[in-house]
Amino acid sequence: MANNGGGLKPIRIVVVILGIFLWSISIAVRLVQLQIIEKDSFVERANKNQQVTRSKSAPRGIIYDSKMGELATSVTVSTVVAEPRRIQNIPETARRLAEILELDPRQLESRMREPSRQANVTIKRKIDPAAEKLIESLGIDGVYFIEESMRVYPNRDLASQTLGFVNMDGDGGTGIEQQYDKELKGKEGVFSYDVDAHGRSYRDKVEKPPVQGHSLVLSLDKAIQYIADRELAAAVEKSKARSGVVIVMESETGRILALSNYPSFNCNTYNKYPNVFWRNRAVSDYFEPGSTFKVVVASAALEAGLTQPDEMIDCQNGTIIIGKHPFHDHKAYGLLSFSQILEFSSNVGAAKLGLRLGEQRLYEAVRNFGFGSKTGVDLPAETIGLVRDWHDWSGLSIGAISFGQEVGVTSMQILGAINAIANGGYRVRPSLVDRVIDEKGDLINVRSPERVRLMSPQTSATVSNAFERVVLGGTGKRAALEGYRAAGKTGTAQKTIKGHYAPNKYVASFIGFAPLPTPRITVLVQIDEPQGVHYGGDVCAPYFQKIAQQSLLQLKVPPDKDLLSPKLNPIAAVPATKMKLTAAQIQKASALDKNTQPEKSSDVITTIVEQELVALPDFRGMSKRTVLNHCLDLGIRLQATGSGVAVFQSPMPGIKIPIGTTCSVTFAKGNWRLNPGAADQNDNLSANFRR
Repeated sequence: MANNGGGLKPIRIVVVILGIFLWSISIAVRLVQLQIIEKDSFVERANKNQQVTRSKSAPRGIIYDSKMGELATSVTVSTVVAEPRRIQNIPETARRLAEILELDPRQLESRMREPSRQANVTIKRKIDPAAEKLIESLGIDGVYFIEESMRVYPNRDLASQTLGFVNMDGDGGTGIEQQYDKELKGKEGVFSYDVDAHGRSYRDKVEKPPVQGHSLVLSLDKAIQYIADRELAAAVEKSKARSGVVIVMESETGRILALSNYPSFNCNTYNKYPNVFWRNRAVSDYFEPGSTFKVVVASAALEAGLTQPDEMIDCQNGTIIIGKHPFHDHKAYGLLSFSQILEFSSNVGAAKLGLRLGEQRLYEAVRNFGFGSKTGVDLPAETIGLVRDWHDWSGLSIGAISFGQEVGVTSMQILGAINAIANGGYRVRPSLVDRVIDEKGDLINVRSPERVRLMSPQTSATVSNAFERVVLGGTGKRAALEGYRAAGKTGTAQKTIKGHYAPNKYVASFIGFAPLPTPRITVLVQIDEPQGVHYGGDVCAPYFQKIAQQSLLQLKVPPDKDLLSPKLNPIAAVPATKMKLTAAQIQKASALDKNTQPEKSSDVITTIVEQELVALPDFRGMSKRTVLNHCLDLGIRLQATGSGVAVFQSPMPGIKIPIGTTCSVTFAKGNWRLNPGAADQNDNLSANFRR
């Protein structure tokens, strides 16, 4: 028995050793599996439990005007985030946060108690600094801030429909912001932070820094845009109209210097306005253009050799029958020359030129001018308008289309058509972005001008001369500039509603260019549904004059030396031999059609004109931009010398000068201050100021 027991002992030892060996091998295999084969999987699981990774939004690129003034920029703001599992008293925390952030405390508490939000819940995004300070002062464990980028528009509603806005998700909503969203958006960064077993965060680090988006340099001139916005608002409000559009284009290149819509909106608070306010009517709305469309039939007939500048055309006392339908002029004209047809805006004369062209050639001319196609301007939601194929025209169409009916055009399209007359016969692509630059200012992309010849220089010069007569003595007399020659065309179109012309609903417009003979700018002024007086020459031409006059001064275009200084001429008056007229009455009287003036007689009627005077403010110590804005508001011209702040002006402060005259202001850099009593002296600069 002893021998049998002794024989089993070695076997047991071997079994134990073998078991330990196999157990060790299995542990080793498992360690290899855990430490080597499945290492990445376990690291990833650990990171998920112990490390939180978040994206960090990149600031959008800056939008500049043509002089590198900021139109849209980005600032860093805070978003409130909470970790409910770290918060000891959720109801009290929700109540206090809701009070500061103007939220519903019950809804906030409900969100914080949701199981899926225990690790992280966004309380409110992009809060203001004052609210951030109040929340910081609470010192609540589990409530913290993360940085985000927010879009800011320093000029609020300046060029609002053109710039557009950025929504809460950081995407461009309308305008340039939407059109160039990919370029403006930067590359998101990544940051992470560790959490302990209780879910408390610590040790954050930036994994990948965000990269700012590309910036845009626009063709817009902020000063000219301000002028356009201001004058358009005045025009719409004065005529009690529905809306309006102004575009100022560089004639030779198609660069847009100003694009204004009214009513406008504050880009910083876009969500407080109805969606209709966001729409850029200059490219998204089309309308029957009326008489401005006569540029098509006039230039096409000239180019085809079907008429001559001095040809006399019978306008048949203001009526023509086409397809058994009568078309009328606003006055009974007889023989008119080609130029006079445009000067007096004769529908009959335009229809006769259209009949000479025929349907197919007129249709081709319409399409060559770009109607029925997008202009290619870098704005979203551009429409092509409405141009029917000539095979679908009725018997009336050739007459109606000749003077701007039965077609739908956008403001940008009709501006481009008139601009082809201004620049010698080219259709140019309008544009808003001159160049794209990166965060260092290095050039990424630059605009390439696009132009297509539509007509010969001779044709454009002939039509331009006729358009100048429109301003000098035709329907656009109130568009005449001081010190510059200008040309243009009035338009008054009755609106259609459900296929029928609506009574008392019109679109008034004036499109012109200056200065002749080499135009620098082409300007469109369009007013939708003016009340009362609705003709383009009355409603829009005066505001073309204001916008074009101030824009040329802003662009430092020298006045024509051959033109005399503007003078106020005597105005004929019937009931009295002497009278006093205000500046507004003079302007109104000068707009009267010459055919309504009293017949000449041997009696001489004298008028005494009372010029409107303004008192000069004290410009000293102001920047050049501030002085310029004051001068624009007062209606006086600025002759600036030097740079820096204003140190001397002539005439002196308090002196009253007529509107339209010039004030000379000297600017200097440095810390200038007035000597006592210097304002009452007329000595030279060194005597008046000391450093």
